[in-house]
Amino acid sequence: MSRKVLGLDIRSESISAVLVKSSLRESRIVAGMSVPIPEAAPDTASAWRAALETVVGKMDLDGADCAVSIPAVYFSSRNLQVPFSDVKKIRMVLPFELEPSLPFQADELTIDFSLRPGGSPQGETEVLAVAVPKSRLATVIDALTGVAIDPERVTASGLSTATWLGRSLTPDDALMCLDISGTFGALFMVSANCVRLMRSFPLPADAAARERAVLHQIRTTLGALGEMEGMPPEPSEAVVAGEGLQGLDLEKLSAALKLALRPADLRENLKVVCDEPLASEWDPVRMDGALALALAEIEGVECLNFHRSQFPGKKIVSRYREPLIQTGVLAAAVLLLMFASVIIQSYMQQRRLTELDRRIAAVFSQTFPEVKKPADPYQQMQIGLLDLKKNAALPGEAMATARSIDILKNISDSIPEETTVVFERMVLGPDSILISGTTAAFNAVDEIKGRLERIAGFKKVTISSANTDRSGKEVNFQLKVDL
Repeated sequence: MSRKVLGLDIRSESISAVLVKSSLRESRIVAGMSVPIPEAAPDTASAWRAALETVVGKMDLDGADCAVSIPAVYFSSRNLQVPFSDVKKIRMVLPFELEPSLPFQADELTIDFSLRPGGSPQGETEVLAVAVPKSRLATVIDALTGVAIDPERVTASGLSTATWLGRSLTPDDALMCLDISGTFGALFMVSANCVRLMRSFPLPADAAARERAVLHQIRTTLGALGEMEGMPPEPSEAVVAGEGLQGLDLEKLSAALKLALRPADLRENLKVVCDEPLASEWDPVRMDGALALALAEIEGVECLNFHRSQFPGKKIVSRYREPLIQTGVLAAAVLLLMFASVIIQSYMQQRRLTELDRRIAAVFSQTFPEVKKPADPYQQMQIGLLDLKKNAALPGEAMATARSIDILKNISDSIPEETTVVFERMVLGPDSILISGTTAAFNAVDEIKGRLERIAGFKKVTISSANTDRSGKEVNFQLKVDL
């Protein structure tokens, strides 16, 4: 499933915007631009909103999520050790831990934190806690709301870039990431695949003075690393990003610090595809921060977040309102057709039942014309048929219960054992029985006739025929028994 994410890197002088479209196969940069912030605006929110309107007007942001960073100089960070690892407990105690060291009341701050692996004494957890005044955060939220953007996350500038650079390090490596803007800088120490230390500081506008200030801040941070328990060793190189690099001599800084400095190029490092002609115009110094924000949101990379967007279900409904309405209409139409089908089938079944009842009543009237107003023709017809069967004087009905095997047994029992006879055929009719067989003599036929007349149910026995067979040794006979 494809997804569009807009990365907005808001600085004091400009706003960088990168729109990334992701799919199962790749993430592709489809739009990017850097918009200067107008100096004539009455306040910061108005200036940011004017620049954001330019971004919204030139990019297709329909259905796009958004990740935003604001100047890191607005944030204060502290490295703390807490005697437990439960996230809920840490969130509860952080305001009390940070308030003594910050020039703000705890209820005036929005605080987020991340747990740092390794380097802590047993039983304690290292926490990187970062706070921003709610008034500063409200300024950027108001500017974004003015252009109908509800960000998924708001974080400090340069933090996403440092997080992405740290993902390529081995657990034993350490890296310094330096994000330089026109009026401020941010320094991040990265090791064990995460940001371990964050510092932000203001910078002068003059290029020479800015270079000296950057040199001083790097030296101060490197000197403090050795004094901080659990911090990584001094790094061998630093990656530099940000539009404030203009006018700085990186070779001079590197020689003064004895630390290799190289500019960042996140798009090249991560092999992110970029559409033309944007690829030829891509400026990593300005655009890496926004690109890192978009990729972090797409990949779900852990990063400090100082804003929780509206309920996801509400956002989904708002974004896909038209398709949901169309789906709802189709579902309602399907349900209506199903309901209509049930009603039609019920009506047809009722008509069929009515026709069957009419035909049953007609058959009953023809069969039992003496009943003028039948209450239940079907039931009354069943009762009438039973009565007809009981009262019908059908021939042979009395013998209906007699079985052929029982009749044969009665015949066999009535003839003495010394009489030789073979019964070849017996035909059971409604009022008579025809018996054919073979015996030794004519007088045996008379004796069999006499014996059969004694059987209950046999009214009269008549010798239909009695003839000698061709051999002259046996007599074939046929008897008729009236029932």
